[in-house]
Amino acid sequence: MRSSVLWRVLGSQALSSLGTSMTAVALAWMVLDITGSVLHFGAILAVTSFPLVVTSWFGGAVLDRFNAKYVMIASDAARAVLICLMPLVANRAIWSIYVIAGLIGVFSAAFNPGQIKLVGELAGHGQLVKVNSYLSISRDGAELVGYMAGGVLVAAVGYAPAFFTDGGSYMLSALLLLGLPGGTVSAGKPPRLVALIAESPAVFGRLWKTPSLRTNLLMAMLPLMFIMMNSPNSAGLIKEVFGRGPTMLAVMEVAMSCGLIVGGLAMSRMTLRADKNKYVFGSFVAAGACMVGIAFSDHLWLSILLLGIGGVVNVGMFVPAITMFQEAAEKEGKGRLISLRAGFGQAGAAAGFLIGGVLGEYLGIKNLFLFAGLAAPVFAALIYLPYAYRRNRRAHAAWSAAMAGGATRVSAREAAYEAALGGADRGWATALEGSRESAEAQTEQQVKKSRLRRTRGDSVRSGMMVERHGAD
Repeated sequence: MRSSVLWRVLGSQALSSLGTSMTAVALAWMVLDITGSVLHFGAILAVTSFPLVVTSWFGGAVLDRFNAKYVMIASDAARAVLICLMPLVANRAIWSIYVIAGLIGVFSAAFNPGQIKLVGELAGHGQLVKVNSYLSISRDGAELVGYMAGGVLVAAVGYAPAFFTDGGSYMLSALLLLGLPGGTVSAGKPPRLVALIAESPAVFGRLWKTPSLRTNLLMAMLPLMFIMMNSPNSAGLIKEVFGRGPTMLAVMEVAMSCGLIVGGLAMSRMTLRADKNKYVFGSFVAAGACMVGIAFSDHLWLSILLLGIGGVVNVGMFVPAITMFQEAAEKEGKGRLISLRAGFGQAGAAAGFLIGGVLGEYLGIKNLFLFAGLAAPVFAALIYLPYAYRRNRRAHAAWSAAMAGGATRVSAREAAYEAALGGADRGWATALEGSRESAEAQTEQQVKKSRLRRTRGDSVRSGMMVERHGAD
């Protein structure tokens, strides 16, 4: 990826994240101020995320059919208009916040996977971990500034200016995206959108047949759900438990952003040569420990520190997963595969927002952190450990077979590595090839049946002609 292209991508991400983080502070304070309820805040976060789940089945088809760059630009423009409307209608009816949040989620469902797809197309295979880490740093660095600015704005003049600033950042992001290369497009006549949508269940089937991708998908749903329960309750922790104002809420967000930046910098120095699910699993365990620590902390600054450490390990949940799916996707199904992963990940996040708001309201915020902090690593272990056991058995079998065949230890080690990991791309390609072979076999069978029917028809017609000739 050329440096000019990288800077445009990072700039677009930074501008968008700057406004979004300001809105996060403003939205939290606006909802808590209007409703006084953590439940409402969690429900609004869930409404924002839920469209990503629903639209993942056809949003990916849109990305495979149209240029990802222009899908992202259109999404930015639509979100700019919607976010500016929110403070204008919020005080009139609480349901209007839900409607606007849901519509923003719809366009985010196209933008977020579109960015992952475009980066995967513009960056070289060996650059993906570094570029994804830089994107994480760009996003989190901008959020760091945005949270501080949002806290100052909300405390000084109210929450409306933060929403308007977010709208402007979306438009600037769209302008930067205009100068990017378009990525790859389908050769020849583009496929019909309806046909691509109809193929989405088959794409999911191929994903499910790839063990590494299936394991990552499951961890993105269940363990992530418990981790994301902290989002609506972190604001409540500051306002309700410790009795502080929007400035301290911004400080908390800054601490988490600093943690995310540190995590992104650390990740950019790594190659992630081992199984990427291993990094994801370790991150869930560490994040759960931070949440348990918050549950037992009676000190504001210790709780903020633990949230910051949670931000560091949070990067390990996402960068390895994004890289895995970017490496795995074939051109013909890249948009749908990435969109499905994003959709199921958002399903876990949306459930965490909603259930976290409910449990935080009725169990108490501290008890929620304890419950979620224990549940996340337990469910992560139930998903990852059986997968790791089967992976290690494949490696041992490959090692033994290679050594028995007279291979060197180096060659045997390479064979074991290939058998254990195989690369998500190899597993995806195998599943894709199996799907193609199945489709080709089905087509060949249909051709044979058609030929057989024509042969039988010719025989019947010949018999009728013989009978007619005999009658004459």
